[in-house]
Amino acid sequence: MALAAICIAVPPAAATIPQAQHCAPSARGADSFCTVNGVRLHYVDWGGRGPAIILLAGLGDSARIFDDLAPRLARHHRVLALTRRGYGLSDHAQTDYSNAALVGDVRGLMDALSIAKASFVGHSIAGGELSTLGAHFPGRVDRLVYLDAAYDRTRALELTEKVPATPGPSAADRASIDSLARWQAALLGVNSRAVRENVGDVVRKDSGKFVSRTPPSVMLAVLAGDVAAKPDYAAISAPAFAIYSSKDVADQVPPSTPPGRRREIVDYSIHQIRPWMLRAQADFIEHKQCGVAQELPRSTHYFFLTDPAWTASAILGFLDARDPCHWSPAAFRRG
Repeated sequence: MALAAICIAVPPAAATIPQAQHCAPSARGADSFCTVNGVRLHYVDWGGRGPAIILLAGLGDSARIFDDLAPRLARHHRVLALTRRGYGLSDHAQTDYSNAALVGDVRGLMDALSIAKASFVGHSIAGGELSTLGAHFPGRVDRLVYLDAAYDRTRALELTEKVPATPGPSAADRASIDSLARWQAALLGVNSRAVRENVGDVVRKDSGKFVSRTPPSVMLAVLAGDVAAKPDYAAISAPAFAIYSSKDVADQVPPSTPPGRRREIVDYSIHQIRPWMLRAQADFIEHKQCGVAQELPRSTHYFFLTDPAWTASAILGFLDARDPCHWSPAAFRRG
């Protein structure tokens, strides 16, 4: 699950490029690094010609989670993805993990790469960064696409903590990156190289087992900063497209979960998490003046991994629309 953006009193930024350290990608699709605001950040630039798209990952993921989606977007756009501070191959120093700092990193990377303006596509918790960018830095934002990310997550922790427990990865699953990636792929119900690359970035070896690179304190700090804020859709002038997963199917449930427990999880999601999603969708529709929302039937939180071709087509349809305020996703409904 994701969270929201911290609303801070900052003046809008112009689309000009301030003085900043210049960075350049190592190669197309390669791991690249840039020091921004004193933090060494990991990013991937898939190249492409046209307006820039910057992809922001969900909580716990790295830029590599977009390895399947990004090349499909790069046909008509320059596409980059950023790993936020404290995660993956980006610096894990004990530093500021507020929403303001995370948004500052995004803007700093844009400056270092001489990108004046971009469209942003964010998954899960990245919705907070998208909302802050749109509300406070309109000069840097072309359009916004929320991938199951447009939420006020004030109750997110309360809801997710009550989800019935499921088996975690075994010692054998944690024995290697490949075995852990296979477990993660089965959890998500996908066959995706992005999962293998992402797992390789976000874990480290400790006492013979692979565990998260991100300390719990960092995870909590990012969550706290996001939960404390509420998205102000009315303040976002950029056109926005919010895609929601349906919350009515088994999502991130290990295959080893007993059938009875699986039914409990789906029932909880339908009766507790789905109403929360529907309220979030209604709030987006009511307050976002130039916005489109779409719920995907029987979909999971990582729908961009289960169906990257459809996701890319829908994103590009919106980003390339001549009149995004009156654009309809009807042509991009899944069969």
